[in-house]
Amino acid sequence: MSNTILQPDNTNPFPPVAESSILNAGNYFSENLIDYPHELAHGYIKDIKLHQGFLLTIRDYQNHETHITEISEAQEHPLQFYFRLRGYGISNIEYASVKAGQTALCGCGFSPRMLFNIPQPNQEIDIHIQPELFKTLFGIQDDAILAPLKHLFHQPDEEYYTHVGTITTQMQVSLQQIWQCPFQGLVKQIYLESKVLELIALRLQQDITGEAIQSHPDKPKRTVIERIYQAKELLESRMENPPSMMELAENVGLSPYQLKQGFQKVFGKSAFQYLHQYRMEQARLLLYEGNMRVADVANCVGYSHLGQFSAAFKRMFGISPRDCLKGKV
Repeated sequence: MSNTILQPDNTNPFPPVAESSILNAGNYFSENLIDYPHELAHGYIKDIKLHQGFLLTIRDYQNHETHITEISEAQEHPLQFYFRLRGYGISNIEYASVKAGQTALCGCGFSPRMLFNIPQPNQEIDIHIQPELFKTLFGIQDDAILAPLKHLFHQPDEEYYTHVGTITTQMQVSLQQIWQCPFQGLVKQIYLESKVLELIALRLQQDITGEAIQSHPDKPKRTVIERIYQAKELLESRMENPPSMMELAENVGLSPYQLKQGFQKVFGKSAFQYLHQYRMEQARLLLYEGNMRVADVANCVGYSHLGQFSAAFKRMFGISPRDCLKGKV
């Protein structure tokens, strides 16, 4: 069963039933908490206006139905930095489909009409900033936009531009700090602004260095992409004892050649490179938590030899696992 909901502004899929606000009219900072209607879902949306034209949105909700349809009307689109922590939003437009652990960078311009299927629990952090404010904050002149950023600034009648990338460990740390912000008032505003700007910088760097995925005609067909994502999820779930490329291809119904070529196109790296990066990032998170010994973390991410793990970790992050465990960055 599905529900169809008209959503004209890309923000809240459901109308509010409970709402509370914290306002600071002097500097435009405000915080608005909206509960989902109990008959449709449970959870909330928190809109935090950092400045006029600069909005941070935190969503945490679980739909009661297994399949909910949401329609976004065509509209002028601001700059958007989107991070999906949990769940999977499937769109009729390929580049707008973002899975858990992924991030989307959307330029300004014209947003086409889109249809979304959101069938499961979702946790998302979304940043919208008006292009003129973005330029003002960073001293960017209209006639001197840096070449790596030009694709983000389209005219209102030009379709906006989107790249999809992977949430890195550095991004995960900032996202968790936003989610668990312990402050109130002016300190909260300053803290959240600093973390949001950090996320923007990290996501822009990912885009500029080519680690993100651009929607492109030579990408594999949607059915192949879905199988490649299945392969990625299988690698992640079996990182301690990963399958061979042949076994992985058989499990997702692709030939080894299709999987190898498709994985490279979708993620910009081979399956082996992706698995290595994923293992290291998971290890870094476990070490940051500080609840496990280095040897136990190595075993958790699939390394039986502590020396090999330590060397691989230091090559990736520039510090040893022991230093990371002690809180060094």
